[in-house]
Amino acid sequence: MAYDGFMAAAVLSEIKGSLEGAKIEKITQPEADQIVMQLRTEKGRKKLLLDVSPQGARVQFTELDFENPQSAPNFCMLLRKHIQGGRIRRAGQHGRERITELDIDTINEMGYSAEKRLIVETMGKHSNIVLLDAQTGKVIDSIKRISIDINRVRQILPGIIYEYPPVSNLSNDKGYGPTTTAAIESGAVVPEIPEVSVDGIKTYVYISEDKGPKDFHIFRMPQYEGSYKELEFGSACSAMDFFYSHRLATNRQIQKSQDLSRHINALIDKALLKKQRLLEEIKKADEADIYRLKGELLTANLSLAAPGAKSVKVVSYYDGSELVIELDEKLSAAKNAQAYYKKYAKLKSSKKEKEAQLSECEADIDYLMSVQALAESSRTAEELDSLREELASQGFVRKRQEQKKRKASRPSPRRYRLPSGLEVLVGRNNTENDYITFRLAQKTDWWFHTKDIHGSHALLVCGGVDPSPEDMYGAAAIAAWFSKGRNSQNVPVDYAPARFVKKPSGAKPGKVIFTNNGTVWIDPKDPDL
Repeated sequence: MAYDGFMAAAVLSEIKGSLEGAKIEKITQPEADQIVMQLRTEKGRKKLLLDVSPQGARVQFTELDFENPQSAPNFCMLLRKHIQGGRIRRAGQHGRERITELDIDTINEMGYSAEKRLIVETMGKHSNIVLLDAQTGKVIDSIKRISIDINRVRQILPGIIYEYPPVSNLSNDKGYGPTTTAAIESGAVVPEIPEVSVDGIKTYVYISEDKGPKDFHIFRMPQYEGSYKELEFGSACSAMDFFYSHRLATNRQIQKSQDLSRHINALIDKALLKKQRLLEEIKKADEADIYRLKGELLTANLSLAAPGAKSVKVVSYYDGSELVIELDEKLSAAKNAQAYYKKYAKLKSSKKEKEAQLSECEADIDYLMSVQALAESSRTAEELDSLREELASQGFVRKRQEQKKRKASRPSPRRYRLPSGLEVLVGRNNTENDYITFRLAQKTDWWFHTKDIHGSHALLVCGGVDPSPEDMYGAAAIAAWFSKGRNSQNVPVDYAPARFVKKPSGAKPGKVIFTNNGTVWIDPKDPDL
């Protein structure tokens, strides 16, 4: 990771001017390993983020928003007691280690001036935030307490004299991490911290289109050229906001996508098993006519059935063949005939019920497969959350507690602009598919959907203008991209005037019927590229 001692020094040089002299107005703890300080500086109010999570340890000014717990954790309450309302007198770094120090002038509970030191160790899984009494060097407390059971060499507990961590094998006296060292050794990087401009220090982020952010630094990294897209930012803090927020979003999306896909696949497997059982029961019901025949022939040959007999042989008056009819020896021949009639009637009645259940089951399978396709094309964790909410609204999963409290999100379909200026709307879930098709669509608009392939609805918004063939092809390519055929070529896409697309009565979200349609075969294209 690029946040080595050298990068920490660069960030500190960018924010030091605003940090020193800033008043700490408010302290919050959004996560177990995050502290956010609201500061009043000479340049206005700023948020200082102290993050000690294993994969995101850093110190920076941030523009990101954080959701705070209803009740503040103990360490947050301790910081509020000791340093909230205080003023940061000095911001420094311990050597070139990933250790940032904030010396804070404050007032103690007796009304006397006191000096505290907040030390932020941004060292991967060993990261920590420690509050010291600056005069004695003793630990007041830390966000992670380290006892002798955890570390025999170095403990961090209240009352213990603070000791700096031992020098890492990966670090050196200049603070270069492995990524920086490789760039310097290649001769592509001059190891100097640039001067801070009005915005900050120019910083570069390297990102993969499919795997998200890879790395960042104030240097250009030649080892990433060609393999990753380079994004340039005017300041280190804005670059880190982008890097960590997108990496978190990517990780959340991957995790949510995997969880949702497993859940949907389990629901599909369950529905397919139900369909198989229903087909077997319907096939069994199709054999009901034999029971009607036995009832008829037994009624016509009551005299042949001896009392207590287990069976009787009769001749069918339909084709002259002999048929052996099983009997319940406890019942008379007439009652045995009635039992066969009842069994026939029951099977015929159940067939209609099973066929109705089969139709519903097939609709469920079709719907779940459409959700599966939408999940595969989702690009954010929020889109995946909306799909789960849709599944909950249809009764396939339980509503989570936060879903019960949260208001239903407003439809916000994807929007893309074609070269001609016409807009294409794409549903992110089946609810939005219905929304753009039946609420937003006008008579002059065109509707697109992959033929016999699950995917999103796409709407070409024409605004009364006749679309060109290029517009039609462009909308079709977008519809093909947001479908299960996105990795194929020559994908068939149906298109029709929006006014000829209808919603069947009682159909599930996303299900439509249409007429006056045509089909175009086209290669999918990612509209974001």
